[in-house]
Amino acid sequence: MKKNILKYVAILVCFASIITVFTACSDNENELVYEKGGKIYYRKDVNDDAYELVTDANGVTVVDEQGNMLWKVTDANGEDQTHPVSFPHYIQDGKTIECQQFSIKCPKGWENIGNFKIMLKNVEEGLQIDYSYLEPDEDGAKRTVDGEMENLEKLFKGTAEVTRKKVQVAGRDAELLIVDELEGTSVYMEIYCVESDNGLMTFSCTYKDPAKKGTFDFKAVLDTIEYRV
Repeated sequence: MKKNILKYVAILVCFASIITVFTACSDNENELVYEKGGKIYYRKDVNDDAYELVTDANGVTVVDEQGNMLWKVTDANGEDQTHPVSFPHYIQDGKTIECQQFSIKCPKGWENIGNFKIMLKNVEEGLQIDYSYLEPDEDGAKRTVDGEMENLEKLFKGTAEVTRKKVQVAGRDAELLIVDELEGTSVYMEIYCVESDNGLMTFSCTYKDPAKKGTFDFKAVLDTIEYRV
């Protein structure tokens, strides 16, 4: 059990050595995502053609019910059509970071160091925020916030002081699990879980120095979220 817990913590506190950031505000047409003439273009690979993305009146990328972006294409009859394309791991425009499920503001003093997911880090304070999206089980069974938090509670219980609360994140019902000074480490964690369509969104904040617990308002950052699905 302890081995599994330490493995889970290691996943939370590790970070990618190669940083891939899609920057929507770039005007470099060699980027995967770039802006030109007030329009946003996207290509899946550097060797692919770029297509214009569908955006709303505020310039925010539009997604369909499945969370796919839409790009504009012209069919054989010369008619304009839209075609769904999988959302990249994230798109960053200045301090605003968008993924398939939501957009969020990167706090002052933090940077996004993620490669295949959103991962925010504050080196000076020794803090890290990780985001994960949990899809339905292989048999199609829908995951629930209560079920996921119950599993995590069982995982950590007995090796740390664990507190579980019902809360809200940006207006949605959610649950919070606080893991205080995990045995064998000096880690303090706050883990939020929010339902999204058929899946779950989890946000964790890891404090490498437990003495700083409570000095950072993690929930205030999460409350800047604008849900997409």
